[in-house]
Amino acid sequence: MSRLRLSAPLPSNLTRWLNDVHPAWLQLGAGPFYDLVPFHSPRSPLHLDYHGNAADIAGSVIFRNLRLYLTLIGEGRIALLPSGAMTSESLDLLLTTMDWPDFDTEMTRHLRRPLDQETICPLDFLMALAIAARLIQIDGGRLAVTEAGRRLRENLIDASTVRAVFEAAFARVNPRTLTKLAHPWVHEQAGIVFWCLSITADLPRSVPQLTRYCFVPPEKFLDEPLNVLEVYMRAVYLTPLSWFGLLKSMPAVEATRVQDPLYQKTPLFDRFMQFDIERAQPVERPN
Repeated sequence: MSRLRLSAPLPSNLTRWLNDVHPAWLQLGAGPFYDLVPFHSPRSPLHLDYHGNAADIAGSVIFRNLRLYLTLIGEGRIALLPSGAMTSESLDLLLTTMDWPDFDTEMTRHLRRPLDQETICPLDFLMALAIAARLIQIDGGRLAVTEAGRRLRENLIDASTVRAVFEAAFARVNPRTLTKLAHPWVHEQAGIVFWCLSITADLPRSVPQLTRYCFVPPEKFLDEPLNVLEVYMRAVYLTPLSWFGLLKSMPAVEATRVQDPLYQKTPLFDRFMQFDIERAQPVERPN
């Protein structure tokens, strides 16, 4: 990932895009900036306390859904198509038995059957996550639970299991499972996004705000009318972090769009993520 190199004054298209937000990533020196990519490298200034927080994270939405998924696979109730995707009947079963905060499951009731796994992002992500974390494998056209998956299913979850799932979610699973607009490079910014959230998400903030605080914008996306970077931020980072119990979402009091929630750190976030970087507080101000 190449860092956006800025001069003073800032380029006009970046200034317009920032909309009076002073991004947190501008406060990172070159060393910490590059050392946070990838977030789990040995030189990273981010230290994730898996041992101290395994029990809390194991009680999160994503682990509850993984346990249910592994249970249903063990009961032979999740079948695959010849393509390797889950059948429509399996998807319907998962939709009726799982809870996915920040995802409109009611909308899926109106989708034409048979259902397509790729159109239901949480379930596409779930299967990819279980494979990447080595909880399941595909054997002879069927899903099989591995030994690691069996331990998770039985709630025998330790720090190594939490590490495998978290690192898979933010480093190995293709982010296109969460939004078809994403590119693999979106995950390259994970460490930078985590640090920026650590100093900006003490208060409830909107997706547009957090995108400008935390996401390093490739210049070609600055003039996109779709605000695709906001889509990446919510789908690839904010929503999955809420599934891990690290963020919480709440309705905006005066949202410009009814669906837009606000996001804020939970106490677990700062217990889990610790940085060897001086903490600064970004300020909303004109650049």
